Amino acid sequence: MKKFKFIAFIFAIMTTMPILQSCLDDDDNSSDLLAISTINMISQDSKEFYFTLDNGKTMFPSNSQAWGGEKFENGQRAFVIFNELEQPVNGYDYNPILTKDIVTMGEDDNDEEKIGDDKINTTYMWINKDNKYLTIEFQYYGTHSEDKKHFLNLVINDKEETAPTADEGNAEDEYINLEFRHNSEGDDPQRLGEGYVSFKLDKIKNRMEGKKGLRIRVNTIYGGPKTYEVKFP
Repeated sequence: MKKFKFIAFIFAIMTTMPILQSCLDDDDNSSDLLAISTINMISQDSKEFYFTLDNGKTMFPSNSQAWGGEKFENGQRAFVIFNELEQPVNGYDYNPILTKDIVTMGEDDNDEEKIGDDKINTTYMWINKDNKYLTIEFQYYGTHSEDKKHFLNLVINDKEETAPTADEGNAEDEYINLEFRHNSEGDDPQRLGEGYVSFKLDKIKNRMEGKKGLRIRVNTIYGGPKTYEVKFP
């Protein structure tokens, strides 16, 4: 594992679901690098950890021991803003991205009303190199106040499954059909905001073999329901 010595500045984003509170240090530095990664605990007994970037590369924080009091979850998705430095520097920070499991419509009280289908845009979607996470950059309207929470889900909706079976030999069967759902909980759509969310793909791992990627339905803000294809790396 290649070790990087770096300092990361505070980048507060998506710490609650999914109200967006975003701030960066006013003193912009062109050498600061942003990465989206997965936290990996080195062992259950050790509090040391490293990051796996979505391109498969790994990074090790030079001052991970300074975070011994923090509770990290193995597999937690995180933003990292860092500099590669010749000498280790105190001041490393990270901020988690909301990370969720895929849900199935009608399973465990996940009904249509609870999941919702309010309008939302996806501005960018990608799957990390080991096919474990789908990350979505999104836009939505709301008040963006702390007491107004929106809910996001990646949904298996077998009732609405329209893709043909493999026996039919249609190219559309090369993708797994999912839905990105938004429940605004009646929040007033005052202004546009944005955020990030990651979804674990382990629930559909047995469906991935022989597939090219995911086909995701989104009820977009301006164009209504649309589908987008995201290929596996």
